[in-house]
Amino acid sequence: MILSKATGYGIRALVYLAQQTQGRPCGLREIADAEVIPSVYLRKILGELRRHRILKSSKGIHGGYELFRTPEQITLWEVFQILDPNPEFVECPYCQSTSLHNGQCPLHEDWNRIRAEFFELLKNKTIAQMKKGDQETRLKAEL
Repeated sequence: MILSKATGYGIRALVYLAQQTQGRPCGLREIADAEVIPSVYLRKILGELRRHRILKSSKGIHGGYELFRTPEQITLWEVFQILDPNPEFVECPYCQSTSLHNGQCPLHEDWNRIRAEFFELLKNKTIAQMKKGDQETRLKAEL
């Protein structure tokens, strides 16, 4: 698994919120139901994203969660860093090391390249781009 469940759920929740009308907070249950995420788990994820100023929340009958910044300003890398700060795939899966062992590992060089490309993807992909892609996918599915 490249991304943890928490990171995947966090990204899905942010995309859902990005698709909503600006200024309309969404309740935890609404997000959990729409994205099929366990609400107990989602509460912790949204709490972390709020703590890092990705989300804002308000209490009360018309309360809920909203994006703190525009979807164009939130990268997947940022979400990844918050929800998955110590990824398991830093080490090469074959030699279980972060160093090259004098070139002895047959996978290490390729692994480092793939990891770097993946990190670059996360750094350049925004919630706005995910929202657009999700909407296009849903439209194709309806046709």
